[in-house]
Amino acid sequence: MATTRVTGRGQKSPVDEEFLKHLYRGGELLAQGKVMEARALLERAHQLQPKNEKGRNLLGLAYFKLGLFDQAAEIYEALVRDNPVDATLRVNLGLVYLKTSALQRAMREFETATDLQPDHKRAHNYLGLALAQAGEYGRARQHFLEAGSDVMAEKMAKAIAGERFAQPTRPATMPATAPAARPASSGEAQWGTQFGLDESPSDTPSTVAPGDEEMRLAEDEGPGSLSEDAPDGAREGQGTPEAAREDTESLEDATPELPAKAVTFRPGSEVPLLAELVPAVALSGASQVNPFRVGNGSFSALVEGELLTRLEGLVAFSGPLQFQPESKRIRGRAAEQPFGEGTRRLVRASGQGMLFIEAAEARSFLAVDLGDEGAYVLEECLFAFEEAVAFENGKVPSELAPDLELVHLRGQGRVVLSLPGSLRSVAVAEAAPVTVPLSHLVGWQGKLTPQVVSLPGEDSGFAVELSGEGFALIALPVR
Repeated sequence: MATTRVTGRGQKSPVDEEFLKHLYRGGELLAQGKVMEARALLERAHQLQPKNEKGRNLLGLAYFKLGLFDQAAEIYEALVRDNPVDATLRVNLGLVYLKTSALQRAMREFETATDLQPDHKRAHNYLGLALAQAGEYGRARQHFLEAGSDVMAEKMAKAIAGERFAQPTRPATMPATAPAARPASSGEAQWGTQFGLDESPSDTPSTVAPGDEEMRLAEDEGPGSLSEDAPDGAREGQGTPEAAREDTESLEDATPELPAKAVTFRPGSEVPLLAELVPAVALSGASQVNPFRVGNGSFSALVEGELLTRLEGLVAFSGPLQFQPESKRIRGRAAEQPFGEGTRRLVRASGQGMLFIEAAEARSFLAVDLGDEGAYVLEECLFAFEEAVAFENGKVPSELAPDLELVHLRGQGRVVLSLPGSLRSVAVAEAAPVTVPLSHLVGWQGKLTPQVVSLPGEDSGFAVELSGEGFALIALPVR
């Protein structure tokens, strides 16, 4: 395989020149829609410099446009391995998975993208679509709202109502504009016909009427698949005023895009320049709009006044912050018992600044808003919360196992949970108590009565039986 060589100071070798020639020309042809010709040039560029990120991005985009999803997946999987905190690359890989009906893999990439960049509207859009296809209409609606797609959010609301009272009748045939596709499973067929979308992502683009909002997904990042740092002349929509471009796109027209900023390398080196790498890998900071910014295994918290948090996994903090150990609250009063021990003790952070914290091994963070509903959460799962949230410590006594330490949270405010997996819920009804193993329990919402019980079988461990009306909160390990 040819390698990059530097012939002299500031001079490019013939290999460098050939690589750039193929890269730029391939990018231009790709932007012009001449994908087959672009593919040949970009494959040659990739052979010359297989680690060049811009070359790999463009080649992955070419494969995607040609429907060569296995090759596209290979490209984007490698890019994600090299750049695990790049939300755009996660979205690109998720799109490839969505095209090949690898639904769980797609959702995992979109969820990671929204964790890394909570305001990434495309990620929320596609995660909403994947969740809708999986039948999780409530979660899908939330992500469509995050994406600013009110039309799709309304469709999810109608689907939820239909699911609870009367399932909509599925049309016997596909819409006339839908492309032929492989036979869909029952789960795949249900979501598309209910919401006016194709039954499953197709390998061939479908046409969408210009005014058909029900077939479009809102996103505010522009329609271009190539970013501003693409080769000159290789940007889609070049010459089109930004104000005149549509800010929506259909699922079938969705294409991967290049990250907003690519770290560059000196010729002949695969080591990035420190001055360019540093801003590219900066920790994501919280803001007044998002005082808790959850990322991939980490989160940042904005402190303006007071904030209650643990300091386990503290990476750094900025600003003149002060930390005061917090005590438990029992029956509305501060007790002498400390709220946690060691690095896991809850502290009251005060002042003006920012906290950067990394999750413990095999755990992840989730930021939630309590809204009008309170919640009972295992003490070990509560990591941080706004000062406006009222809390009270309690326990579920047990003669079988150690008492279950709980925290009752209520009031308008946001909370960060530390979980050993993804949050899920199980409905609890008066006539149907729910039993959850302690290894999966996070807490519960509603008017529920807990009781510690033994699981069936010898040495099977313990669980909590919840009776009443509400929801059991559980954590499922991510596989």
